[in-house]
Amino acid sequence: YTAPANTTLVASAADSDGTIASVAFHNGATLIGTSTFSGGSYTFAWSNVAAGSYSLTAVATDDQGAATTSAPVSITVTPASNVAPTVSMTGPAEGSTYAAPASVTLSADASDSDGSIAIVEFYNGATLIASLTTPPYTYTWSDVPVGNYSVRARAVDDRGGETYSNTIGVNVNATVATGVYYVYADHLN
Repeated sequence: YTAPANTTLVASAADSDGTIASVAFHNGATLIGTSTFSGGSYTFAWSNVAAGSYSLTAVATDDQGAATTSAPVSITVTPASNVAPTVSMTGPAEGSTYAAPASVTLSADASDSDGSIAIVEFYNGATLIASLTTPPYTYTWSDVPVGNYSVRARAVDDRGGETYSNTIGVNVNATVATGVYYVYADHLN
């Protein structure tokens, strides 16, 4: 089975000198549920079973209180495969240009179809810029010096699955002073 598993436990029981009062289903010594007779067998719907190994038995009790335990049946419930999260950079736009020292707003969208997002990280190449654990996944990268940068996001889900986003190129240029300049020349005659 694959977690979270749903299965129906079925047992048949008979009593030669009376009637069966109930059948209890156990995992080891732990009671899972009890069934009364229904349509030729005793059944119990076991739902949302977590990953693990189980040893199941049925205990039939008759109308005079005598009980008999069935032979154990072993089952295994395996963890469901983890679907990796999705993540994409939503800002800045590809090829954005800033003046140094720049403040660049990094934004990403992240989701996980079979769990939740644990963390979103922003990187410049292999260098970690910021880590965020709650949405919105937006960070202002401050005092960025002159250079060309390749930024991307990494999303990690609650089961350790990870995905990297698309890479965005960002340019930070030197600031150029602007203004009006006057040139004077003296002519001597």
